[in-house]
Amino acid sequence: MLKNNMDDLDKNGNVGDWCFINSDTLIAIRYGEDAFTNTCILPVAGNLVGSKPHWSWNGDREKPTLTPSILVYKHEGFDDGWHGFLTDGELKEV
Repeated sequence: MLKNNMDDLDKNGNVGDWCFINSDTLIAIRYGEDAFTNTCILPVAGNLVGSKPHWSWNGDREKPTLTPSILVYKHEGFDDGWHGFLTDGELKEV
């Protein structure tokens, strides 16, 4: 579910929620229970397009679809990692 901003995502977000930041050039996605260690921020198509890597976004803030998949690498003692897709506003683990 779309949240208003990072503060709203941190305080009221659940697994699968997201918010857009920096004039919709970044999306923050909550992929796990812990708001601090299980949230990733990804550049999406917009002002960051060009030579910089980014995820393609369908432009729908309510039901976003990102491609390619999202892969969060495991970091010992911090995060177990995660791999999945955000499709039509639903976060799905692989």
